[in-house]
Amino acid sequence: MVTDKYERTPLHYAALWGTPEVVEFLLSTGNCDPLAKDNKGMTPLKLAKGRRNDSDTVIAIFKKFGNIKISHPIDSYVNVFLVGNPGAGKTTLSHVINDTATGPFVLGSLRNVGGVVPYTAGIIPYKLRHKTLGNIILHDFAGHSEYYSSHSAVIENLLQGSGGVFLIVVNILEKEAVKQLHQWLTVVRNEAQKALNQCHVIVIVSHKDEISDPSERRRKEEIQEIIVRERCDSVCLDCRKLGGSGVDSFFNNLSSACNSIRSTSGRNLSLYCHMMYGLLEESKENILILYDIMSAGKDNYMYVIPDNRENVLDVLDLLQSTGLISVLKSEDKVWIVVNKGILLTEVDGILFAPETFKEHVDIASNTGIVSMSSLTRLFPKYDPGMLISFLMNMELCQELDPSFLRMTNLHQLAVEEGERERRGERLLFFPCLLSTDRPDEMTSQVYQFGWCLQCTSKHHFFPPRYFHVLSLHLAYKMALPQEDDKLNRYCTFWKNGLYWFNGHGVGSLVEIVDESECVLVMMSYEKGYSDNMVSLRRDVIGEVMSVYKESCPSLEVKELVIDPKELAYPVNTPRERTVYSVGAVLSAVVEQRPFLVTTGTRRSELKEILPDESLSDISNLSLLGRRDIKEVITIPEELNIPLIRIKLHVQEFKMTNQLLIIYSPTQISEYNDDKQKVTLTIRDLVEIKQVLRDGHFQTIKWFDLGLYLGLSYNDLKTIEHNYPRDTEQCLTECLAKWLINDIKATRNKLAIAACKAIAVDKRDKKRV
Repeated sequence: MVTDKYERTPLHYAALWGTPEVVEFLLSTGNCDPLAKDNKGMTPLKLAKGRRNDSDTVIAIFKKFGNIKISHPIDSYVNVFLVGNPGAGKTTLSHVINDTATGPFVLGSLRNVGGVVPYTAGIIPYKLRHKTLGNIILHDFAGHSEYYSSHSAVIENLLQGSGGVFLIVVNILEKEAVKQLHQWLTVVRNEAQKALNQCHVIVIVSHKDEISDPSERRRKEEIQEIIVRERCDSVCLDCRKLGGSGVDSFFNNLSSACNSIRSTSGRNLSLYCHMMYGLLEESKENILILYDIMSAGKDNYMYVIPDNRENVLDVLDLLQSTGLISVLKSEDKVWIVVNKGILLTEVDGILFAPETFKEHVDIASNTGIVSMSSLTRLFPKYDPGMLISFLMNMELCQELDPSFLRMTNLHQLAVEEGERERRGERLLFFPCLLSTDRPDEMTSQVYQFGWCLQCTSKHHFFPPRYFHVLSLHLAYKMALPQEDDKLNRYCTFWKNGLYWFNGHGVGSLVEIVDESECVLVMMSYEKGYSDNMVSLRRDVIGEVMSVYKESCPSLEVKELVIDPKELAYPVNTPRERTVYSVGAVLSAVVEQRPFLVTTGTRRSELKEILPDESLSDISNLSLLGRRDIKEVITIPEELNIPLIRIKLHVQEFKMTNQLLIIYSPTQISEYNDDKQKVTLTIRDLVEIKQVLRDGHFQTIKWFDLGLYLGLSYNDLKTIEHNYPRDTEQCLTECLAKWLINDIKATRNKLAIAACKAIAVDKRDKKRV
């Protein structure tokens, strides 16, 4: 809050002379500290006590706001995520944390934890005011793989407003303990990197009291090495006991991590947020609409909330960032979920429950398609619109038109499962519920192009959620109506891949292979439709990279092109085929090297690696996926000049003892030197202007261009005088004069002059 020269805030003056209404308003913003001291050590609260007539009224307002903040300390809650494989002991650990919330645990007590359900269904959140840990929201995540995609969605949602603490529980007796730890570290690392604030990771090695043989001791040492390398905190304990060796250390580590999150959260929640949460907690309903809240606020004198719809939404969004509530929005409605545990436990826990769980419902068969009527029957007490908003907000599903689904194998699968035709019904596609294997007919496909995104770190892999989000994006775009409003492409989906053939002669495949360490993209085209394939792969590669950056930016990856001679499908391990680094290919294209040298004796011609694409339009190469080339490779300074976006021809010349590479336009073919040498006349003026325009030549450089074309300084000054501040017309007059005066005007000469004019600014900047 701003202060004046006396270090007083507006609340100081309101406490002295303002009306009670002004004091209440300033306190409600949350930005005025009632205990802030001025240069004489006076606080607003002390000044209020000195009021003559209404000090009791104003002090009562201070107490009211103070009590609300104490009773609803929403800005002090920290999200704690408890994850691990089934049987690791995490649910037991959650009981230990719960049982010690209201009082200190007794060190040395080895009392067994009772009442533990063997397996968690979905996510069970506990809001705790813990004596040792402070205020936390403990999320106990089910360990079964069927839940992993929805778990990632929930964690990503909860971390949008602040950091959190991850507790990874690993059973030291499990033979796959090391592999499981790597898997959870990958998931946690991905989600933590997307968080706005720093996250903490604590690895709990459970069942340490049962270590007996040398292999288990070696496993413990290997896990400790991983923990040190990953810079995590760690504790070894037996999760089944309330006290004993390691438990005190665990609580100390967790308490320290929670305090660190609170101190760095940067939250500045207004008292409106505290009052809003108090109002929500008093409500008898768990799910409210915005109208209900605004109506309740008008009739409640204890809790003051804004009376403006937009301001109320802002307060609710801030509350959502704490992880305490959920705000779900559709086009015409806003729902507020007061206790997210109901949705997280019931909806996630039931929808994605494994077949062995009593909560399991075969709602999607093996197709991943769920009808709105089925969802309503399963959750009759929930508004269908709210459910769809919740699931789509988590990017767990996508609503698709039934007419599109009839163009996919999912429709046929549903028919085979005996499901009835669902015309006119709203349908949702859940990729994580699709369990179909790759169809046999896919192995007969022949492809002409292959590209992949390969994990480079030994234990990195693409989490299930990555492919589920990617397939939702692709399915949504494929389902969009075409210009003729006809769906002219057939799509095939399976649990780790999809294939579609469009009406423009191009087939496309996207698949997760190599034990989830690689994203494979393959394409085929009918004779005469190679241009369509190049255009589409630019979009598909762009989508693959975009979802990668959003979903799992912490993964270390490299982009590879598969040798066209080694595209026999299936490609289960692309790294075992002959592959070329996309970075190396792009560097060779930029430097105009016709060959890519892969070893001392092995070399491949670029035209053989990318046979269907012109390599001259560098900034528009399909391998870039619509990214800027500088995002993919580092361009040497001597090559870092604007690339003319037409077919290019390399020429070299020396200027100021520095070698510059100049690109000159070729209209007909890539290396047509005869065309470059054809003499130009005034009739070529329009064409030449278009060449410069396509190359993004800046008209402001027309004067320098004229000088390098050989025009006299006086002629150029005359043009400048005749057309002041009209660089477009000046460029036209300059080119016209050159074409008329120079009987040896050629495209080569124009290209060299243009590049020299462009280079002028670069040389000047270097001198500066």
